[in-house]
Amino acid sequence: MNNNRAMVITGSSSGLGECLYKSFSKSYKVLNISRSISGSEYNIVTNFNDLSDLNIKLEMNKVKHNLCILNAGTMGSIGQACDISDDEFLEALKVNVLANKIIIDWSILNGCKYFIGISSGAATKNYDGWLNYCVTKSAFRSMLLQYQKDLPRLHFKLISPGILNTSMNKKIKGIDVDLYPDMNKFHETPSVEPQKASELIYQKYRDFFQSDKLEIDLRNEVEW
Repeated sequence: MNNNRAMVITGSSSGLGECLYKSFSKSYKVLNISRSISGSEYNIVTNFNDLSDLNIKLEMNKVKHNLCILNAGTMGSIGQACDISDDEFLEALKVNVLANKIIIDWSILNGCKYFIGISSGAATKNYDGWLNYCVTKSAFRSMLLQYQKDLPRLHFKLISPGILNTSMNKKIKGIDVDLYPDMNKFHETPSVEPQKASELIYQKYRDFFQSDKLEIDLRNEVEW
């Protein structure tokens, strides 16, 4: 894999990640890191909550690349903060934060200079019953901003795609709005097909890296 035309996408076996793979593979050799094999000939299959397995498989695959899209994530369990077990919280923390740190550090060692983190409104706003997702996406956002501050020679961007028509959105729409009223937003706001979001990211990612903005909301870039 040529360094300048090679990249990494995480969580690329379904949803937005699968669409990102289809978009970016038009220009790049893509190494997919996901829970199951995707369409690429280059795959690392791992569970992001198994950090030892992730470390071992990354160590076995020292692939030079110049762009990394951190898309993999989990919503985690839903419930009142005091009802979320330590194990449930740790699971979300591993997938949404710790695994991403491992991949960022591995990517830097393999020559990567450009990073895109797929963010969420939950990174900056709390929602009923979303302790796992809100806290860990907030930590993910803060982590990428800290990397940018500490390593100004590298380039980090956070992109929020908005509400997408994915299996995660279907799961959210199944949450009882009487118990968790904030979930009404996901019924009232039209969702966007992930293919549209991935194509917009693909078409504009170079412009995003030219911008001084560290955080980009796709809804401000185009009228869906």
